[in-house]
Amino acid sequence: MQKYLYGFSLLELGPVGFRKLAEYFEDWQKAWQASADQLVQAGLREKSVQRIVKEREKINLEKQWLKLQKSGLKFITVEDSVYPKLLQEIASPPFLLFYLGNLELLQRKQLAVIGARRFTEYGRMVVNKIVPELVQAGLVITSGLAQGIDSLAHQACLQANGFTVAVLGMGLAEAQKNSYQQKLISEIVAKGGLVVSEYHPFQPASNYTFPARNRIVSGLSLGVLVVEAGLKSGTSITANYALEQNRELFAVPGSIFSDKSIGTHHLLKQGAQLVTGAGDILESFNFFVKQSSSRQKEDKNLEFEDEVEEKIYSKLSGEPISLEQLIKSSGLDSATVAEKVSFLEIKGLAKNVGGGKFIRL
Repeated sequence: MQKYLYGFSLLELGPVGFRKLAEYFEDWQKAWQASADQLVQAGLREKSVQRIVKEREKINLEKQWLKLQKSGLKFITVEDSVYPKLLQEIASPPFLLFYLGNLELLQRKQLAVIGARRFTEYGRMVVNKIVPELVQAGLVITSGLAQGIDSLAHQACLQANGFTVAVLGMGLAEAQKNSYQQKLISEIVAKGGLVVSEYHPFQPASNYTFPARNRIVSGLSLGVLVVEAGLKSGTSITANYALEQNRELFAVPGSIFSDKSIGTHHLLKQGAQLVTGAGDILESFNFFVKQSSSRQKEDKNLEFEDEVEEKIYSKLSGEPISLEQLIKSSGLDSATVAEKVSFLEIKGLAKNVGGGKFIRL
């Protein structure tokens, strides 16, 4: 019967349509062989039925089923015991979930980490600081595999030897046509992670599939952490789903001068929990919070060449600053500032983020 169920995914039926057919027909073979009148009686709209009947005739189901088996991809249904309970709770859970990798992760506690595609160095630093601590506490990191904060979250998780779940807005085989996504998918699966999609493996992305994907990202998770975001974006769509699904919503504040902070600041005004470290999230879920030393204690353990170098270091922060600004704030000459910044870079205490600007590491 799995073959006929898969056939309906090729017809892009959708969660509501799947449910109506499951409730009306005894099995999926009878649903697949049903007449147009029977499909209408099952509750499908006439316009949808006309499309389904027309497209069904074009499908060689035996060939498509064999193609799926050769791809190595599998799927579960909302009725299976391994289907994640949190996802079952949302308004429109996907009837099918195609997957590649460690399916057991769907039973573990997940946190979604999402944000802007075009992130800043500050966003990168936030992800690299917070995600490893979340992983250490036992959380699985979930995101949408998109370029930007999503991919950074997956990568930071893997580098911390954690487990990550990637939710696609297209079919798995379709995603692997993109070299960037194919590489990350392979790395996720190789390191015990999981990649899932509600779409049949060969379905391309569309303006609809990505927003629909976002409800799954939040639906799988205990909460959603937003790192950087514009006011109107895919990130804001996911945040709205999180609120609708009664998930915890977290946001990291940023610079008031950055357009990548507009979305996060809006969420904070709307009641999202402010996050300045992993501990804020872990405490919300009553997870164990690892105590970390203070900034002051860390600074005491640093070795500086002289007081001038230490002074330059003290003027740096996570916000990019230019040499001209450093010269002005330190009161030192340009040659000295440039020299000391170079030494700090060599020691791994500063980083050139482009445009002649530097941050503290």
